[in-house]
Order: sequence, then structure tokens, then C-alpha cells
Amino acid sequence: MNRLFKNRFRLTIAVAISALLLGFSLLSVALAQSGRPVPPSPQTPKQKMPAPPKEPLKNQKAEPQDDDNPIKLSADLVSAITSVTDLAGNQINNLTKDDFVVYEDNKPQDVEGIYKEGQLPLRLVFLFDTSSSIRSRFDFEQRAAAQFFRNVMRTGDQAAIISVASDPKLETPFTSDVNRLVDTLANMKPQGATALYSAMLQAAKLLRKVDGRHVMVILSDGTDTASGVTLAQALTEVQKSDTVIYTVHSTGIAPSLNLQDLGGEYVLKAMAEDTGGKAFFPPIFEDAKKEIRDLEEIYKRIATEVRAQYVLTYYSNSAAARQFRRIRVEVKRQGLQVRTRSGYYTTK
Repeated sequence: MNRLFKNRFRLTIAVAISALLLGFSLLSVALAQSGRPVPPSPQTPKQKMPAPPKEPLKNQKAEPQDDDNPIKLSADLVSAITSVTDLAGNQINNLTKDDFVVYEDNKPQDVEGIYKEGQLPLRLVFLFDTSSSIRSRFDFEQRAAAQFFRNVMRTGDQAAIISVASDPKLETPFTSDVNRLVDTLANMKPQGATALYSAMLQAAKLLRKVDGRHVMVILSDGTDTASGVTLAQALTEVQKSDTVIYTVHSTGIAPSLNLQDLGGEYVLKAMAEDTGGKAFFPPIFEDAKKEIRDLEEIYKRIATEVRAQYVLTYYSNSAAARQFRRIRVEVKRQGLQVRTRSGYYTTK
């Protein structure tokens, strides 16, 4: 009797469950036919469709910003770091965009923007000649270079150091830590030959990876004895990196023409003039204190000029499909001198 009762109870439960499932199925069909949304099954959650990719902005321009907000120049802008002095060599730093006229391949260009120190922070690579030829002056040139970093660096600026010897070496990557830069200089030792052009190539590639005003300071006698590239190849990479070069003769100018290395002096002048920088040749004295005094003064002048630079930008309206385009910058005010790079390499 009990067994019969249990079997009937189980049959009743099974029928009830079947009826319940059938009811749910009929309800779903009815809702679907009536146009009402059917809730998704818990086993197959509704997936969110990915948003379509945004179209890249073309010819996006860099807008002038406040000094507290450094800008990033877009790739299609042409930039020209420019220095302006009076006839006595004093820096002129109160010019506006309307004071400049820019030519590309002798065609006037519309100046898009003008930026100064606070808007485009400094990215500087110092090439320090550590070859054996600098041994006699190495100590005080280390001290003078250390003082240069203390004078030139400002908030937001970064610098790197490359030693110029038989095998150029990145001694310190970009850093804003002045003490680290000074310690690096103090630990360097003179040795080996001079691979100056290879070091320039390495520095140019390093600068191309970062935003800001690109400056290269080279302490060397200008004589390359170990590079696997030519001066022309090195300068091409420097131009592509939009870099200004300042050179300082490492062994000083000898009092006699018979003792001067005219080839090295020419190289230092050529690379500075080609990029809009300047070459400096400290004299040689019997008194080392006078030599370091003059060297420190040279570095102060470089630091002053770097902080007074203008960066002019424009979109080229030249139709000429040339790999290298020449740039000339003039100012409308009388009695002022302008230095900028000789040109740039097109990317198309």
C-alpha cells in the first residue's frame, strides 16, 4: 500500500513539472509572436558590440599653450629653432610671430606659431670627448661641463651624456637629475681614439625619440679618427632630428697657425652653422685658471642662448618634391642677426 502511494506521488510530481515547463514554453512563444521582447536565456548573456574605431584627425595643428603646459608638435609641422641677437651678441627675447619672415626654398611661408623655453622644454645631449687627445685638459673641462648643466637645466628639461672615444657610449640616458649628470662627468676617464661622427649619429637618433627643443653640445677637437660613418651622414641624421649643435673646441686654439688643426676647426664650425648653432674656440693660456674661466664663460653663453631660443613653426606650401628643403629666417627689425638651421629633409 505504501509502495503504491509513493509511486502515485512521484507520478503526480512529474506531471506537474512537465506542465510547468510546457507553460513557460507557450508563454515565450506568445510573447515572441506579440512583438514583445523575450528576455535572453541566462546561459547566453547579451554581448555588447564594440564601438567603431575613431577616424584619425588629419593635419592636426599644435595650438599655442601657456608656459606651464608644454606642447607637442605634430609631425606635419616644420619647426625651426632660431636665435636672434643684436650686433653686440646680446640675446633678443621679446620678439613676436609678426617680427619674423620664414622662407622655404626662397618661398615665403605663413608662420603658424612661435614658442619659447617654457612651452618646449629642452632635450639636450652632451657629447664629451674622452679620447686621449684631451687628457691634459680633462679635469677642468669636466668641472666646466658640470657647471654648464647647473646653469642650463630648468624644470621639465632633460639631458643625456655620450662619451666620445673609440666606441661612443651612452653614459647617462635622458634625466632631469643634475646631480646624476655631474656625477657621470666626474667618473669619466680619458682613453681611446675619437669616433665623433658615430657619436653624433647616436645622439641624433636618441633625440628623434623625444619631444621638445633638440640641442646637441659637442666638446671635441673636431678630428674624427675612428668612425664608420662620414660627417655628411652624421649631419643628415642631425638635420632629420631637428637639432641645433653648439661646439666647443676641446684643446683650445694654439697661438701659432703651424700648430692649429684647421681641419678639426672647420668641422666644428660647419656642423654648428649648418644646424643654426655656434662654434666656440677658447684660447690656450699658460695659466689653467684663465682657461677654465674662459671655458665656463663659453658655457654660460650657450646656456643663455638656449634659454632665449624661439621655435618657429609652419606648414610648408612648397610644391617641390625635394628631399632637402632650404630654410631662411629673417626679422623685420633693423640691426638684428638671426641664426637657424639651413634646411630640413622631407618625409615624403
